[in-house]
Amino acid sequence: MSLHWTRVAVLGCVAAATACALAWAGAATGTTPRLLPAPQLKVGKAQADLCPTPAAAKALADQGVTLGARSPAVMAHVGDRTCVRLPMTRGSFAMDLSAGSVPADGSITFTKSTGRVLAFNGLVFDFGTLKATGTTTIDGSRAGRVRQQSVDLFTMEFQPAKTKIDLARGTAEGAAALGLDQGGDNALKDAFGTDPLPAQGTVFDATAGGDVTQAAQALTRSLLP
Repeated sequence: MSLHWTRVAVLGCVAAATACALAWAGAATGTTPRLLPAPQLKVGKAQADLCPTPAAAKALADQGVTLGARSPAVMAHVGDRTCVRLPMTRGSFAMDLSAGSVPADGSITFTKSTGRVLAFNGLVFDFGTLKATGTTTIDGSRAGRVRQQSVDLFTMEFQPAKTKIDLARGTAEGAAALGLDQGGDNALKDAFGTDPLPAQGTVFDATAGGDVTQAAQALTRSLLP
């Protein structure tokens, strides 16, 4: 293939990026047949906002537990909710959301009025298992405790309608509902005696967005011989 036609092919791929992205995203939910292998998109600079649902926020307040963040994570206002904002600068995932993992920096903290603090550290969002894993630490009154072994903290349910991938600009955004998994439930009970979050349903609405700087290159490699 000549250099001219190679460039034409690449431009054609980029022009068709939106349609391809929708096809791959649809394949993840079974709405369209998978015709091509989904490219792996590498995360450049992104962030995830974890916002407690109204029911979760009320449950935390009722038990005197305050949601917080440890650097480089920060607290942020998203609409009328106070959320934990986790930076993400590495990892990769398939365009159809079927595989890959993206780690986040910083920690989510839960602070009891008694002074005890539980932290969820080193969260990794795994697209294959639909789990968010991490380690936990307990500090404050009485002995602190550290769980070095990674445990399942949250379950994830993606919301495909809110997935937007712009390959030409190298950006992506999406959303997921996070429920409390067994590891997260056990950690909260260990720290506070009871779990201050609802046992069933969504506890955090998660939205994420940022740069996927090698998206166009990944698409080109998957389509060209």
